[in-house]
Amino acid sequence: MKVALFGSSGLLGSAVSSALRERSHSCIPYSNQVSVENSKKICLSDSEQLTRQLLDEWPDAVINCAAISSPDAVTKNPEFARAINVDGAIRLAEIASHLGARYLHISTDMVFDGSSSPYRSTDIPNPLGEYGIQKLDAEKGVLAVTDENLVVLRITLINGNSPSATRSPHERILRAIANGTPLTLFDDEIRHPCSAENVASAMVELMERPNLNGLFHWSGAEEISRYELGLRILDRFGFSHERIQRGQLKDHPERESRPRHLTFELAPLAGKLKTKPATLLDQMEELTLPSDLFDWYRNHADDSSRYVHKF
Repeated sequence: MKVALFGSSGLLGSAVSSALRERSHSCIPYSNQVSVENSKKICLSDSEQLTRQLLDEWPDAVINCAAISSPDAVTKNPEFARAINVDGAIRLAEIASHLGARYLHISTDMVFDGSSSPYRSTDIPNPLGEYGIQKLDAEKGVLAVTDENLVVLRITLINGNSPSATRSPHERILRAIANGTPLTLFDDEIRHPCSAENVASAMVELMERPNLNGLFHWSGAEEISRYELGLRILDRFGFSHERIQRGQLKDHPERESRPRHLTFELAPLAGKLKTKPATLLDQMEELTLPSDLFDWYRNHADDSSRYVHKF
């Protein structure tokens, strides 16, 4: 299939690009960032350019991994974020429908308030912050375009290796340690982390399955607190647990817009796909050290024998 991929330079988008190539699909990558793997620069806020590009290419499928995904960035500039997260996503769905192309849109567990996990796709959302509100508005708009040849996939906290080496949890933790930045993670903030590569595999399979349409949930196989996930990452790279401070979300009222317990019920989709949710062990084994941190790591890891860096 000929696939237009938006957000190709991100953590998930880059994994989707690799998964498409592995399954012999033709990928046309688009990104608003510096060109990655010959990606074409485009911003989802530019409706005219989106229309022109997709009409010129006429893809068989459109995959949207592009978003302003940092809740802080959304809060800081909600108007621009809405142009990307909501208006751009809906416009892509409209163009894809016009082309007869299959459309896959990525959403988030942040559309829920974290009070009633595990969530099914039929549960009523209740976002606590602007980011969740925008992603929910995008879902509604995308699903209103057509009821066929379309998938909205809600996913969770993503582990993986981003092209910028700055986006995923382990990359942020390692850079905080390297910079001497105090790091506190909460043991009462529960998540259902997934693997970028595993999500990408599920997405490509969904793209290839026109009989599966609508709203679905996907995550990893196990739930874990943010703090415990941080400890798993420290173990992966041979750092002592003292590198991370243990805290509780309930002691930080300024972060009340962060849901405490977000997990998904996976059976409805997992029972239909060959791809299976990734275990935490599998997710940790996929993680690699950012190359620019190698010299620092060699001199500062508490036990550098725990990780063998591949060049």
